[in-house]
Amino acid sequence: MRGPSLSANMKAFPPYLFAELDKRKREELKKGRDVISLAVGDPDLPTPRPVSDFAAREVKKPANHRYPCGRGSERLRKAIAAWHYKRHGLKLDPETEVTVLIGSKEGLAHLPFALLNRGDTALIPDPAYPACKTGVLLSGARVERLPLKEENGFLPDLGAISRFVRRGAKMLFLNYPNNPTGACASAGFYKEAVEFAVKNNLWVAQDAAYSEIYFKKPPPSILSVPGARAAAVEFYSMSKTYCMTGWRLGWLIGNRRAVQALGKLKENMDSGQFNAIQETAVFCLENHAVLAEPIRKTFKRRTEFFAGELKKAGWNLTLPEAAFFVWARPPVRRGSLAAVYEILEKTSVLASPGSGFGASGEGFVRFSLCAPDARIKEAARRIAGMKWQKG
Repeated sequence: MRGPSLSANMKAFPPYLFAELDKRKREELKKGRDVISLAVGDPDLPTPRPVSDFAAREVKKPANHRYPCGRGSERLRKAIAAWHYKRHGLKLDPETEVTVLIGSKEGLAHLPFALLNRGDTALIPDPAYPACKTGVLLSGARVERLPLKEENGFLPDLGAISRFVRRGAKMLFLNYPNNPTGACASAGFYKEAVEFAVKNNLWVAQDAAYSEIYFKKPPPSILSVPGARAAAVEFYSMSKTYCMTGWRLGWLIGNRRAVQALGKLKENMDSGQFNAIQETAVFCLENHAVLAEPIRKTFKRRTEFFAGELKKAGWNLTLPEAAFFVWARPPVRRGSLAAVYEILEKTSVLASPGSGFGASGEGFVRFSLCAPDARIKEAARRIAGMKWQKG
C-alpha cells in the first residue's frame, strides 16, 4: 500500500552527493579496508579549546536557555559589524544589514524564497556547492548554469551570458573562495559582477564561507565595491574559519532589503540559533586572529603538500589559492565517478567526483584535506603509486 504521495518538489533532488559517498565509505569499512576519506569538507581539527571552554560556561547560564532572537542577538550582530569593519573596512548597520543564520547553508537555501518568484531564473556557477540550487528549485525558479573554466581562473564569463538569459535572470550566485576549485575572485571581478547586476536588475548572492582559509593575501568582500549594496549580499560562516561545522552558525550582510527579507522569512520558519552558540560566536570574532591563524596555516601546509604530490604523480591541477580542496584531473582520461571508484578500489582513498558539483566538473576529482597530516601523507603515497587501468 503506497499511501499519500510526496511533494513533486522532491523529484528535483537527486540523492545528496555527500550522503552517497558516506554510504560507499561505510560499505568499504565493513569489508575491513583501511579507508582514508578525503571526500567531505568537514575539518578534522577540533574546535579550538578556548572556544569550547567558553561555550561550556555559556551553556550553563539560564538566560541562554530562552528563545533566541530569530535574526540574531543585538550583541552578535554588533560583533559581526565590528569584525567586518576591521577585516574589510565595511560600515554595516547591525540593525538592518546583518542577519544571523543557522549555518550559511540554511541561508543559501532560504534566500531564494525571499527574492525569487516562480519562473524567474537564477544564474548558478557550474561546478558549485550543491546547496545553491535547493531554494531555487523549491521556489519554482529555474537554474541557468554558468560554466567555470580553468582557463578563466574558474570565474564565470558574465559577458558570455545571452541577452535572452539576462532578461529572465533575477539572481546571480557566486562563491569565492570557491568550493570545489579553491579559486579566489579579485576586487576587479566583483566590480564587474556588481555592474552586471545593476545593469540587469538582479541580485548577487556571494558565498564567502571560506573567506578566512586563504594562502596568500586575504580575499576581498564583494561589498567593498562602491555601489555593491544596491544589489549584493554576502554569506559568512563560523564552520571552516574556526572548525565549528557542527555548531551551525553563519550570517548574511549587505543590501538591507534582502537581509531584512530573509530575516522576516526566518522569523516565520525557525527560532534562531541557541543563545550560548551566539555568545560563543561573539567570543570567536573578538579573538579572531589568535583562533583563525593556526587553522589557516594547517590547511595551507596540507594543501601545498598534497597538490605537489599529485603533480609529481602526473595529475593536472592549478594550485588552489584558498579553502582546503585540491581540484584535479587524473593522469589518464577518466570520467569523474569512474576515477573516484577506481581510486577507492585500488588505494582505499575516497574522494569526490567533480561531476557531483555540476556538468562542468566532469573529468575532475575533488580531494578535501580534512584528515590528519599522517593520513594525508599516506593517501598521497597510495595515489602516487597507483596503476591506472588501461582504456
